[in-house]
Amino acid sequence: MKPYTNNCTPSHLKNSPVSISNFFTHNCNNFYNIKYINMSQTILVLGATGLAGKELVKILADKNVQVKAATRQPEKFRSPAPNVTPVHLVQEDPATFAPALAGVDKVFLSALPLDADAFKKLVPFVDEAKKAGVKKIVFLSALGVEHHDSAPLRQIEVYVQQSGIPYGIVRPNFFMENFSEGPFSGPVKETNQIILAADDAVYSMISTVDIAAVAAELLLNDTLNNRELTLTGPVAISNHEAADIITRHAGKTVSYLPISEADLLSGIKAQGAPDSVGQYLAMLMASVRSGANAVVTSAVKDITGREPRSFDTFAQVNAGNF
Repeated sequence: MKPYTNNCTPSHLKNSPVSISNFFTHNCNNFYNIKYINMSQTILVLGATGLAGKELVKILADKNVQVKAATRQPEKFRSPAPNVTPVHLVQEDPATFAPALAGVDKVFLSALPLDADAFKKLVPFVDEAKKAGVKKIVFLSALGVEHHDSAPLRQIEVYVQQSGIPYGIVRPNFFMENFSEGPFSGPVKETNQIILAADDAVYSMISTVDIAAVAAELLLNDTLNNRELTLTGPVAISNHEAADIITRHAGKTVSYLPISEADLLSGIKAQGAPDSVGQYLAMLMASVRSGANAVVTSAVKDITGREPRSFDTFAQVNAGNF
């Protein structure tokens, strides 16, 4: 089994007793077989076709585990490996929860994007997971929600923590992939612009590749139970800098157009999205403008043993997707 880290000794065990340290030096591969001792397990991944979920499925596909990829349309899902099976799950339909959870040991839990009703939808899922005997839930939350008790993602965090099920919580900053295939990508592709209500603020965006790598470690390594991790990229940059970096790799000139919150809300409404979506995104942009999303942490390296992907590397890898 290949570890995520290039360093034989995981960072969280570097201060272990000499006898354990010698064990790593003697035989690193044997350690990872012990670390992931219960490999005959089944992991359910919610949001398996989403930006983070699909990267996690790719990672788990290379492990000796069974993966249930939860999706609204399992008939359209293309499995990356024989150990990955699509299952039908609709968060608005609790009747789909029990069949999807049958035989599941661990769950990667994620809400629908910008869903103000996420708490109401996922509480019955967590209850069903407990009933099904799930041994761990790793929840995809968002940076800073622990400071906002009324935020839907924070309410889900607390509910998971109080469920009695061992858990992991990852709180990433904005995804880099928002610019290549996510909600920010439309203007980049159609008008060569990044259009956001972020002023000139900087924020430490993170690649979903790194989020998935951390989530996989939390799912597979039971010595990492009950961790809460804020995940960021290696440095905070502005949207002006992001536009310059995309320009350098995409073969076209991309610029940043800062807009007001009012323009953001009217634009979202014009697209037919519910007001709650606009309010949710406006709240996130306000956080960016306040400077709260400029924080940089070492969590990705602490857990995986490697530095998180830079925005330059992201743009280079995704040069054809802008």
